[in-house]
Amino acid sequence: MKQKQEKIPEIKRYLALDVGFKKIGVAISLSGIVAKPEKIIFRRTNAETFKEIEELIRKFGITTIVVGLPLSFTGEKTKMAEKIERFTGKLQDYLTNSGLNVEFLFHDESLSSVTAENLETLKERKEKDDVAAAVILQEYLDSVKD
Repeated sequence: MKQKQEKIPEIKRYLALDVGFKKIGVAISLSGIVAKPEKIIFRRTNAETFKEIEELIRKFGITTIVVGLPLSFTGEKTKMAEKIERFTGKLQDYLTNSGLNVEFLFHDESLSSVTAENLETLKERKEKDDVAAAVILQEYLDSVKD
């Protein structure tokens, strides 16, 4: 007797980026449920920065990148949001040329840095960019739950 095999749904693995002028906060979610801070990338050349992001994508088998986009309180794009979109386009081109097919999504990050700064457990931490990325990713994951 032959049993019908059900296809197990693939779990998306997420990487979130909180892009700043000097640093990029990085968070991951391997379960699609909980986000955790991963690291802070100190920006150098685009090539060096993109390579570091590529290494994380390969290491964790990332399928989706969520990029924080700072919108104004009225929901309009800020000048920084436009710069982040250009950076993201260049990153996407780099990853495609490196043979990686990763989905990119933007998520409003307007309050993520404030939330990260207000978390009681972070009062002693000087750098909070990775935590801001985790806030962005967790907000996104919570918004797409069934």
